[in-house]
Amino acid sequence: MKQRSKRYQALASERTREMYPVERAVSHVLTFQRNTFDETVECHLNLNLRGTRGNVSIRGSVLLPHPVSQGVTVAVLTDESDAAARAEEAGADMVGGKDLIEQIKNESGIDADVVIATPNFMSNIAPVAKILGPKGLMPSPKNGTTTSDVSRVVNEFKSGKEEFKMDKTGVVHLSVGKTSFSEEQIVANIRAFVSEVEKQRPEKVKGDFIKSAHLTLTHSPSVKMKV
Repeated sequence: MKQRSKRYQALASERTREMYPVERAVSHVLTFQRNTFDETVECHLNLNLRGTRGNVSIRGSVLLPHPVSQGVTVAVLTDESDAAARAEEAGADMVGGKDLIEQIKNESGIDADVVIATPNFMSNIAPVAKILGPKGLMPSPKNGTTTSDVSRVVNEFKSGKEEFKMDKTGVVHLSVGKTSFSEEQIVANIRAFVSEVEKQRPEKVKGDFIKSAHLTLTHSPSVKMKV
């Protein structure tokens, strides 16, 4: 069992088992801040998949009203000259076609936070799917990274769009702010995230899709939150 630090244990002793409304949950979790650095505020949503069968993948993206990630590196895969020009104009850091695929193969990776591809180029990505997939970089229509409107999507990710994906335990995680953010900014980001996750609800799910929600800081206990 993981040994918690004395600081964590002290903070845990301050925590209650109460479930807070979003605004109060944010206020409460921020009282746990003890570090001098700008800690991340994390939101964890435990999903209810009762009634579904087989492997259900919950994956998407959300344009946060108050961006958390700074300096996001975006790569665009396309063999269309017009799409490539629009991607570069929108601020994509890397744009290429089969040449970029070869680079990914040779280097066993790509120095990017997001990879976008045009639909008709997807068939060319198969040789690097096993490289991009485990890194969470495989373009997909589900999170909007397979698109013909590359300029819009590049702009969105450069402006704070974040991807999310359910893990093996049925939980979706997202950084929704920093301790330097105002409480109102964090609340707005949480509401945007929850709204987008709710849109991914499978038709056969029975009852509430989000079973429980928690907020934490980088090094703090969690706070139960009612969403």
